[in-house]
Formats: sequence, structure tokens, C-alpha cells
Amino acid sequence: MRSKMIQLCALSFLLITAAIIGGCGVEEKENATEPSVFYRGTDGMGVEVVLREKPQRIVSLGLATDEILLAIAPPEQIAALTSYADDPGLSSMTEQAKAVSVKLKDKSPERVLALNPDLVFTTDGVPKELVESLRDLGLTVYASRTPKRIEGIFTRIEEIGRLIGQEENAAALIAEKRARLADVERRVGDIPEEERPIIVAFAFSGVFGQKDGLFDDMCRHASLRNGAAMVGLTADTPVSMEQIVALDPDVFLLPTWSAEGEKTEDFRQKLRSDPLFMHVKAVRENHLYTVSDTYRYSAGQNAIECVHELARVVYPERFADEK
Repeated sequence: MRSKMIQLCALSFLLITAAIIGGCGVEEKENATEPSVFYRGTDGMGVEVVLREKPQRIVSLGLATDEILLAIAPPEQIAALTSYADDPGLSSMTEQAKAVSVKLKDKSPERVLALNPDLVFTTDGVPKELVESLRDLGLTVYASRTPKRIEGIFTRIEEIGRLIGQEENAAALIAEKRARLADVERRVGDIPEEERPIIVAFAFSGVFGQKDGLFDDMCRHASLRNGAAMVGLTADTPVSMEQIVALDPDVFLLPTWSAEGEKTEDFRQKLRSDPLFMHVKAVRENHLYTVSDTYRYSAGQNAIECVHELARVVYPERFADEK
């Protein structure tokens, strides 16, 4: 009896083992026929993006992705950048951009398709119709939203690093910029909210820096209060110069870039001579500062440089050790 039980147990063991081995064999076969996936995720617009292989011909249709790619990807992996990457008034990375030969002013679907890209980066600043046309042509498009917080920039860099197989370079860039932010925090983070100067930033076209936008967050990190946000500037709600004057800002930030060739010094003199602004504290005490618009308009890693420069020009005594 005992011998039969042993035989039955042994038979059961063999059957179970055979089933396991057979099952593994089927699974391996199925996996072998399934296409490999290098990346699978969802872009900023909620569209699934799948890459079968590491991309080797990347096209960027936005300045922020231009600069992130230049910082973390080798030039041979980049098929094209925007023409903004060559404009020293808009990009602080024009030297690095020289390594990429194609710069797109024409962003038509046909022009992009002709580059034979395996990945196209767009942003919410690119018309939806163009994005849809690119996808209709069979191109893989990753569309991201412009971050409204510095933290969102780090997320963007990390995700781009994953998409293009440059995770280590992305992590190194994030670490470098986090250290830069921490240094600013160490220098000016102790200033109480109510004592932080009110700053109003101008573009040549008017007041800049809407409430809850990226520049608003830059100001917070620089221990400043964004005057435009304080008087209610949003994408849909403009503010008047009278509202700005009534706020009596401590600092005016002047524009440095103009598509029409306008000059910063002319803007400075206009403020000084305008009766509306003559008695505003920023003008009266000559707190008319500049930070390069290449930093101010950045939605990539150079936004952190804007935070540093804002803090440095407003609190020079706290950066006296920097040359």
C-alpha cells in the first residue's frame, strides 16, 4: 500500500513538473514572437506613445525641448531643432546648437516627414492640427504641456531622458539644477514673505508673468513677489498700467529680446521719462534690472538660471562671493 502511494506521488510530481515546463515553453515562445517595446507611456495630452526601439532621429518643435535635448543627447541623435535654437536672444545654448545642422523654421508636416524622424517632440504651443497631421503621417509624436512649476521641469527632463534612452544624463542634469536651486534657497530663503520685494516683469508688448504660471513660481523660488500675479494677470485677464503703478513695485524687470529689434535701453528711458511711472519706487530708486530673456522665457532647465539671476540682481549682497 505504501509502495503504491509513493508511486502515485511520484507520478503526480512528474505530471506537475511536465505541466510547469510545458507552460514555460509556451510562454517563452509567445514572448519571443511579441514585438519588443523600448518605451510605453502617455504624453502630456493623454495620448499613448509607444517606441519599439531607442530613437535615433529626434526632431524637436519647441525651444524647451531643443535645450533639454542639447543638454542630455548626443548631437547625432538629434535630426533637427527649431530655428529658435540659433537665436541668441531666445536661447542660451546657441553654441551647443551648432552641432546640429538642421534648424526648422518651416514646421510643416511635409518638412518634418522629410527628415524621417523616429520621434517628434511638440508642446502645447504647437497647433493641434499640426500634431494631428504628423500622427496621420505615421510619425510618433510626444506632446508635452508647458510646466507651471519648476518641479514640472524636472519631471519633463526625466521623461525625455526615458523616451530617448538618456536616463543617466537626464538624472545628472536634474541633480545639477536642484543643487543650483538649493544654493539660491540657502542664500535668500530666510526672507519673510511680507519683506520680499514686489517685482513686475515687462515684455516689450506689456506686463509679463501671469498668476500661477512658470515665472510666478520662479519668483517664489527667488524670494520675490510677482506683482503681475498680485494684481490678477492671467491668460484671459489683462492688467492696466494704472494697476501696476498703484502697486508701487520695488523692482521692474526689463525685457532683453524683441522680434522687432526694440532695445532695452530705450525701454528703460521710456519708463524713467513717463509721468505715470516717475514716482513708482522701482523707477525712483533705479531698481530697473535685467535678466536675460533666454532664461526668463525658458521652460526647460535654464528656467533655474532665471531663478538664480533674479535673486542675484535683487539681493546682490547675498551673492557677494560670486564673481
